[in-house]
Amino acid sequence: MATVSPQEYSTEIGIVMQQELDLSKFDSCILYYFIFGSCFGGFLIIIGLAGNGMTIAIMGRERKKSATINCLFMLAIADSLVLITYGFMLIPAGIRKYFFGWWNGHNYNYITMTYGTEITRTFNQVSAFITMLVTFQRYVSVCLPHRAKQLCSVRLVNILTAVSYIVSILFFLPNFFLYAIVKDGMTHRFRSVSQPLVRSSAFQILYATVATGLVTYVIPVSSLSFMSIQILRTLKTQSKVMQKSDDRTQARKDLTLSSVAIVALFLICQSFVLVNRVLMWLYDPYFGSSRCGGDLQYFAFVPYLTMVINSAANFAIYVILAKGFRKKVARLLKGRNQIAPNESSN
Repeated sequence: MATVSPQEYSTEIGIVMQQELDLSKFDSCILYYFIFGSCFGGFLIIIGLAGNGMTIAIMGRERKKSATINCLFMLAIADSLVLITYGFMLIPAGIRKYFFGWWNGHNYNYITMTYGTEITRTFNQVSAFITMLVTFQRYVSVCLPHRAKQLCSVRLVNILTAVSYIVSILFFLPNFFLYAIVKDGMTHRFRSVSQPLVRSSAFQILYATVATGLVTYVIPVSSLSFMSIQILRTLKTQSKVMQKSDDRTQARKDLTLSSVAIVALFLICQSFVLVNRVLMWLYDPYFGSSRCGGDLQYFAFVPYLTMVINSAANFAIYVILAKGFRKKVARLLKGRNQIAPNESSN
């Protein structure tokens, strides 16, 4: 067994400490983490949680009246879980590095980035499934109204939402075993070690690339795109036939347009997540490439921020496109508990 003399060990420690004292090369990264992670990301998370909270409060009162409203209620809960998890990841990282130094909170960041990322991906997949469910509800109501009573029910939404959580957890479970976190004996800092699954070409091709791409991007994007296009075509045809619409018809139209806008936002934001998954395959270990000085140091936060935007922006979409929802928000902010008249279940 090799031995190290006290002098040699002391010299080695001194070299490491000298390298760590020269932190000027980390200045740009610290500023990047602070501005885009803690400040911008934190702002989006706080605003998103507030908006989702109001959405839950408003739609929670009426979710038993409409399958679509129940879907949007469930979507707000899933998006809130995404934002909360990202809050533990993004907000502390930049603040601790900016005010207390680059290495402050290193072990905490490693744990949250390794396992917290997979938790957020799980909740994000639940959000994707519920987004598909929302769009399907509007697709049936607009394009197949004769099937609405069979396919649009609050009970069915509850069942499919529960299934979405179970499927998402099971699908992303292998990702929690891709890397092991070990502590460096000299610096006492965590670092990741790739496990056999990461080095398996079959796993990377079949699961990490093909299956993950299909489940997280191809299937949601293709189905959402098809249903949204059909919805817009049907609405355009109906607008030519019906010159005037009553309040109930306009409320349905606003709800449908809000659903289509949610889909458009989802398609844009989800594209960055797919790119990130491909880069995780090409750069192993990915954590080293995404850290300061790595090839992907300035791309690292982009997929996180797009997922935060996707989970935080739905409230703004409802306020902009749905007149009835704006009125309910105004009542809520004024402290009034009045609820709008009951609308159709579709």
